[in-house]
Parts: sequence; structure tokens; C-alpha cells
Amino acid sequence: MKGIKVFTLIAFFAIIAVPMALFNFKSGAVSDIDNRKLAESPFSSSSDQSKRWTVRTQEYINDRIGLREQMILGYSIINKYAFHKVAHPSYSYGKDNYIFGAGITTDTEYGEYEKAFSDALKSMQAYCQQRKIPFVVMIDPAKSTIYPDKVPSSINYTHERMDKLIKDLKARGINVVDNIQELQRVKAAGTEVFNKQYDANHWNYNGAFYGTQNCLKKLKESLPAIHLNDPKEFNVSEKTQKYLPTSRFPINETVPDYQVKDKITEVKGYEGLRIDKQYNAFKYFVNEKRKAEGCPRALVFQGSYMNIYGDKFFKNSFSEYIMVHGYQNSLDMPYYVGLFKPDCVVFEVAEYTIKDSFYSLSKMKGLRYNPPLSSVDLSNASPRSLNYDSISITKSGEVTTVEFKTKEKFDNVWISFESDYDMTKSDKGYITAVPTKEKDNPNIRMKVVTQKDGQITVYS
Repeated sequence: MKGIKVFTLIAFFAIIAVPMALFNFKSGAVSDIDNRKLAESPFSSSSDQSKRWTVRTQEYINDRIGLREQMILGYSIINKYAFHKVAHPSYSYGKDNYIFGAGITTDTEYGEYEKAFSDALKSMQAYCQQRKIPFVVMIDPAKSTIYPDKVPSSINYTHERMDKLIKDLKARGINVVDNIQELQRVKAAGTEVFNKQYDANHWNYNGAFYGTQNCLKKLKESLPAIHLNDPKEFNVSEKTQKYLPTSRFPINETVPDYQVKDKITEVKGYEGLRIDKQYNAFKYFVNEKRKAEGCPRALVFQGSYMNIYGDKFFKNSFSEYIMVHGYQNSLDMPYYVGLFKPDCVVFEVAEYTIKDSFYSLSKMKGLRYNPPLSSVDLSNASPRSLNYDSISITKSGEVTTVEFKTKEKFDNVWISFESDYDMTKSDKGYITAVPTKEKDNPNIRMKVVTQKDGQITVYS
């Protein structure tokens, strides 16, 4: 009996001592399970100073305690096999062992937000059409839309809201690439476009191939030189995924994998780009093979469907593929269109991201884009000398930010170098970005054009 008590006492102290002995003190540590940086010491200047000291201390201990990931794994395994539950806030079990992302929509309302979203897309398309740039809206489905029969029986799933939105967009003449219908067709033909369990919040590589191909076919109606992808241009294989992303929940699922065969070059030097702090992914790729074939350049506002899976298919099709993390950045479209002068623009959106946290209602309702300067009659414009002290220039790699400082309010402002650029309101006046090489060309003279109450003024 005494031996049992001693063993119990040793075990008790071991349970406390071992995790403390293995405490993670490493600065900047990252958790594979959570896909985030772990909390820093409450005494460190890099800790979140907006939180109380007691909260910072608790988060630090919770994140850094020894054997944390092993304990989470054990908890996940017990929940899976004992209770048939996914012990993770981002996932839930559906029928037949399918796993879905948390937050499956049951919303049927089609109201102010959806109308504002539709208006915003109409404004974006009109902006591009005025500049003779093809524009398409690529709508990608949630897993629950393609596999509604696998949704948990506790959820009264409906697709009514998206059906109304797509119908409205098409009725308004917006160029919609409906990947909902396309992937339903592909799935009905026998190809799985989402994995059964792995990465439940996104399509798989099959879905990405067919979804991007559907978009390319739509663009090809306006740009015949676009290259349509062939599966033979990729190394197509399978991979075994042992865990769900950002977790240690065991699955052991074989999933499709595609890799581009041809070499694609990434262009650097765009650190000075104006971009949302939260949605800040940006990449610029050049495909020399497609460039030699005369394929067009594309600017794509995209979310995680494309960031994770779809990008390689656009890399293989366009001569230049400029990808901007969409969401709030897409509402700043003139900035990117002016800077990169693309041959086409793609607005990609996953249906479940059509909400205020991704596309701000207030920003959408306040959208107002300049007409192209080429459409403005300058024959009766008032000439003025440009005060160069009113121009602020900040160079950062390939991007030069130009600000026209003024307290006066105008309806529209443009600045011209070799090309014309729309300027948008800033704290000190009006601002835009131009390619550094164009700004630095000594043979190009800068001019600013303003419009107010019909009066045009040219500063040069």
C-alpha cells in the first residue's frame, strides 16, 4: 500500500514538473497546430501591451507549457475515437465521416449588404470597361454547396442567398464565372473537387484546376491569346495527409497534388505597395514561355482558394500573373490597375467570404471611381504652373508613391507621366503609385489634372 502511495506521489509531481521542465522559452516560436506565433513573455516588449499583465501571463503559460502539442494531439485522438468529434474550432464532422469547415451558412437574407456588394462589382466592371480591360467575377463554392448531402444533419443548410446574388449579378450584366455550377457538373461526372476531410475550408487541386479553367475560358472570349491549361503540363500525383491543417487531428487521407512543370519567375521589389495589413499577400510571376506566345497579363484579386491551390494554374496560363490578396484590397482597384496596367482583371471570391469582415459595407457604399483621363475634354482646361513643393515622392523598390498635397477638394484628380494615373483622397491631398522606372525617366514631364464642378485645371 505504501508503495502505491509513493508511486502516486511521484506520478503527481511528474505531471507537474515535466511540462514545466520542458517549458518553451524560445522567442518568436511558432505553433504548427495553431498556425500562429506563440505568446511572448509578458516582460518582453514584443508582447501585446494592449492586454493586462495578468492576461499576457496566462496566455504565455498556456502557449509555452511543455508537451502542449502532444497533449492537444492526445485530446484530439480521444475525441475522434471515443466521441466522434473534431476537437478544433475550425472543423466539424458531417455525414459519412466528411469534415466541414466551421460556420456553414444558413443565411437566407438578401438585403442591404448583398445589394451593396452587387453595386460594387458593377462599379468595378464599369471602371475596367471604360479602360478596355476585360473583367470577370469568379465565384467559388463552399464545400457544403457541392456536398450538401454530407452536411451535418443538425444544420438546416440553404443556398438561397447565393442563388439570389448570382441571379442578380447576371441580370445586371456582370461577367460572372459561376464555379458553383461548374464544380457541381465536374463532381457529378465522378471527379472529387473537395477532399473528404483534409482542408475542409477549400477546394482541392482538382477543384482548382476546373475552376480556374472555367475562368480562363470566359476570359478567352475577350482575349483569344489566353492559354488554356492541359493536365499534361503538370506533374499530377497524390499525397497522404496525416493531419488536418493547423491541427494535429489525425485523418490519413490521400489527396490530389499538381505541380507546374515549366519554370516560373517571381518578380521582387514591391515591398512599398499599399496593401491591407491583415490581407497582405502579394506575388508577381512571369512566365517567359507564355510571354513568347503573346499571352496576356492578369491582375487577380484573390482569396485563400487561389493563394493555396489555384495560383499555379494561372501561373501556367498568363505571361504575367499579378496576385493581390483580395477582400478589402479589391475595393482599392484603381490603385493596382493604374500601377500594373493589366490586360485583364479577375475578382475571385469564395461564397462564404461575402461578408463585412472581408468586404467592408461602408467602403463598398462609398465607392466612387474616376473616369479615365482620356475621356475628359481638356481643350477648355485652365493651365496653371505646377508647384513642385506640393508633390511628395516616396520611392520603394519598383513602386513610387506620389502625393499631390492640397487642402482643396476636387471631384477627380489625375497625374500623368508616360501614362495616366487616378489619384484618390489622402490625409494631405490626393495619392497614387507609379512604376519607379516611369517616374525616374528624365524625358517624361509630370502634370496634374483636377476636376471640380465641371472645371478642368491642368498643372504642369
